[in-house]
Parts: sequence; C-alpha cells; structure tokens
Amino acid sequence: MTDVTGAATPGSASPDVLHTLFQSEQGGHEQVVLCQDRASGLKAVIAIHSTALGPALGGTRFYPYATEREAVADALNLARGMSYKNALAGLEHGGGKAVIIGDPETLKSEELLLAYGRFVDSLGGRYVTACDVGTYVADMDVVARRTRWATGRSPENGGAGDSSVLTAYGVYQGMRASAAHRWGTPSLAGRTVGVAGVGKVGHHLVGHLLAEGAQVLITDVREDAVRRILERHAGTGKVRAVADTDTLIRTEGLDIYAPCALGGALNDASVPALTATVVCGAANNQLAHPGVEKDLDDRGILYAPDYVVNAGGVIQVADELHGFDFDRCKAKAARIYDTTLQIFARAKSDGVPPAVAADRIAEQRMVEARLG
Repeated sequence: MTDVTGAATPGSASPDVLHTLFQSEQGGHEQVVLCQDRASGLKAVIAIHSTALGPALGGTRFYPYATEREAVADALNLARGMSYKNALAGLEHGGGKAVIIGDPETLKSEELLLAYGRFVDSLGGRYVTACDVGTYVADMDVVARRTRWATGRSPENGGAGDSSVLTAYGVYQGMRASAAHRWGTPSLAGRTVGVAGVGKVGHHLVGHLLAEGAQVLITDVREDAVRRILERHAGTGKVRAVADTDTLIRTEGLDIYAPCALGGALNDASVPALTATVVCGAANNQLAHPGVEKDLDDRGILYAPDYVVNAGGVIQVADELHGFDFDRCKAKAARIYDTTLQIFARAKSDGVPPAVAADRIAEQRMVEARLG
C-alpha cells in the first residue's frame, strides 16, 4: 500500500516518484508515505518494508538528494535493508527507514523536526525512527516532542544517547569473526585495517582497532574528521591518513577494508582494485548492485554483510523502547561475532557468497514469523 499523505499539508507525488514506487526492484514494501510541510520546508519519505516481526524500526536520513526519485529509491532500499538487519539481529522489529530531502546544514530547524515528528506519530507506531546520516540525538529529542515513536534520544530525555558507540562495537565484533574465519584467530593485532569514513561510527571503530594493536589507515572527505583522529591518537605510531578512498583500497599490505561512509563502496571499479582480502565496515548498502557479492567471492575476498555487522546501533535503539540498559545491549551486540561466523558457515555449506547466505537466514526468519 502506498500513502501519499500529509499530517500538516497533503503531499503530492510527481510521475517520476510514482514510477520509482511502483517499479522499484526492491519491491514488497507494505507502505510508503510522502510527507510535506510547506511552512517548515519539510519534504520526507517514510518507507515501511515489513512489519512481520514487529513495528518497523529504522533511522531518519537527512540528505540533499538531487531528485525526489533518488530520495524515494534510497528510502525503499534502506527500509528493505532494515528488515534484514533487524531479523538477523534477533529483534522483534520489521524494517523501515525515512529520508528528509535537503541539506541539514541549511534546512534543519526545530519547526521542521516537529513537523516530521507529527508524520511519524500519524503512523500509530507502525514505524519507529532513530538517528542516521544527518540526524543526531538532539534532533531525536525534538522529534520526540511530537511522537513517542522516536528513539536515539538523549539520556536526559529518557533515551540511550549516541547509538554509534555500539554500532562501532558490533562492526569490531564482525571484524574479529572475519579474522577468525580467514586467518584462524580473531586477533587483529598486527593487521592493517583501512577505514574509509571516520565520522560518527568510524572514529569509535578506529579506537577499538588501535586498542587491539592493529595498524590503521584512515581517509575521509572531511579534513577536520581526519585531523581529529590524528590528534587524538598522536604518538601511537599506528594510525596515518591517506589521500582518498581510491588510494586506500589500492594500498599494498592492506588486510581489511572497512567502508564506513555512504553506500555503494563496493562496485565495478573498486572491487578489482582492492588489495584487502577481508571487507567489513559500518556503511549501509555497500554492494552497489546485485552481482558484486559474487565478484568479491570470485576474487577470494571475504565480505562480512554490512547489515549484519553494523546492527549494534539498532540493537541499542530497540532496547530504548523497553528501558535502556547499556550492558544488556553490549552483550547483544557482542553476539554479532557468532552471527557473522554462522553466516560464513552457511555460505560454505550452501556454496554461495556470505551476502546470499545472510539474506537466506533473514528471509527464513521473516517467513516463519508470517506463518505464525
């Protein structure tokens, strides 16, 4: 079902957007809501992929999409990914995602976030939101003033705070599982890890890697983010910056590549250039298109599915709905290690790439939930 609605002002969908909704290869979405509030400038898309396991849960991305069609396509893709992520994380939640169209640096305002909160609330709990690219804890505090279905709030407002801490911890556990599968030991000491994107999640991941004795190469489009990492870990001799992601993936001696920025990092250009034999990172939707997972497998590169290893954050925000306990959440996020190994084992037994094995396990859980 597709809703074109407006809690403040009815939205309207261009033919281009409607084409994306009905022709999307992602398919199978239960509901898509196009939101518009002219007073605040809000234009947003809320996509609910599945509620088979429970209310759809996924963050709100605030991003300057070039077109409405691009925004809708991203929301659909991200929502579907959340269904799979939540299923493999063992959560009683389906998958959903929202995107707000525009530059958060210039468009974001209290009025806009409150309007967005009204849209989320109009869904009556079918969709639970949280932070994503371009949105932060302070933003969720504002959204929560208009809906109870906002997580990722500050502790002062009854929330769990920054979910990037456990997202990074989960990626770290997935990386340890990848090392165990590839090299026979989960230790990352002495390994060289390249981290592309050292923002909200990436900078925490760098800390885990350095604490274990890994050598870390970093890059980010934002020079200030790179500078903060270099200053924070000055004197360790174990972290250095490279010019860009293309340089990073081609660096000789790289053991693990960790994409931690936006999606599509693994594509027809990057996969042939990779020197690393393991890919494990925090970015969503790392595979640019179907078939890339086979290209990685054919090259002997072990890929830890992104939505499996980056589930620490969603584990945290889901727990917030029931009274947040950090230690309980960290214990759940630590299980990402075992889940990742389970996926590698399933991939080997089925003779398929790990991404396919992960999808099969997630789909099985969702089907079983629908059948009761």
